Amino acid sequence: QVYLAPAEPGTTPETERPARWLAGFAQVEAAPGESAEAVVRVARRAFEIWDEAGNAWRLVPGDYGVEAGRSVRDLRVAAAVRRG
Repeated sequence: QVYLAPAEPGTTPETERPARWLAGFAQVEAAPGESAEAVVRVARRAFEIWDEAGNAWRLVPGDYGVEAGRSVRDLRVAAAVRRG
């Protein structure tokens, strides 16, 4: 599972978002002791919010934290990305 979060929470008050949200996932299988690789594509929509005034999805540019793991309670990898 891959999650996104604003790099600096609370810096964009016009965007009502949770602290972290699911942005993508993949299913892999591995036997005990084996490793597996997963490719998770994060769609543009994961960086967008619904703009009621414009009646359309709107990209929220900025820096985001990206976290990946088996679940939201077991995040093992973190990185940063800028969406503009």
